[in-house]
Amino acid sequence: MDESQEYPITGVVVVADPAKCPPGYSIIDKTFDRREEADLWREGLFGRRVTRFLCVERSSPQLGKDVLVDVVIIQEKDPVPAGFTVVDCTNDTREKAVKRKLLCIRWMSCALTNDAISEIIFLSKGAKRPPNLYSLVGELSNLVLCYRMTPIKAPQSTTSKMANLNINLPYSMNPTQESIQQQGTYARQGRPDQPERSMSSLLLLSVTPLSEVPWQINPKISAMNNLRNFKIPEIRCKTMLDIEREYDYAFNVEKETKKAS
Repeated sequence: MDESQEYPITGVVVVADPAKCPPGYSIIDKTFDRREEADLWREGLFGRRVTRFLCVERSSPQLGKDVLVDVVIIQEKDPVPAGFTVVDCTNDTREKAVKRKLLCIRWMSCALTNDAISEIIFLSKGAKRPPNLYSLVGELSNLVLCYRMTPIKAPQSTTSKMANLNINLPYSMNPTQESIQQQGTYARQGRPDQPERSMSSLLLLSVTPLSEVPWQINPKISAMNNLRNFKIPEIRCKTMLDIEREYDYAFNVEKETKKAS
């Protein structure tokens, strides 16, 4: 298989005229199993012939370029799943892309995923099982859509960029102990082409808007140190009998008052 076939899909469009497939895209005009026409707008034998074909673009992972990670097919009246976009118009004529259903696709930054869709195929009507390594999505215009996920190579990261930058630097990005000692000796000797700065100039350079603000611990926090000697009183657990004895009240005064009245 061509190495470019393993690249993630970075573009998906539908065209009405197969000759209008965009540059850099590959048209899917045949079914995977029977090599029949993969027309997404199959109609009867009478009337004007209307065709729709899916085209995909593949490219190597690049920072800032999204890759295809999921495809779903829903009914026209169903809500579009969160995070998905609809391929609703043809790229060449701006007409309706597919009929009675919606083709929804989801993109993701290649820096956020380890796998992406590298190939989309169509099977003939009635196919129930996808080929090995493929996932079945659903039926679209009497064709069964499937896709294959492929691990993607990590795009050029900041680390590799820093490695390239290291070549043009006058010093090492990962210095050895010997080079550190040499730099320390050089710093102590001072550069001959620059006079030493006076202490006053160094102080002026270090002045910031917060230089005159006094820094001290909040008194509330300081007062918490006094709590270290605080002794928590012992709380004795009481039984129900202890509580009844301690808080027993016979209401004798109230009873005598009621009798006297």
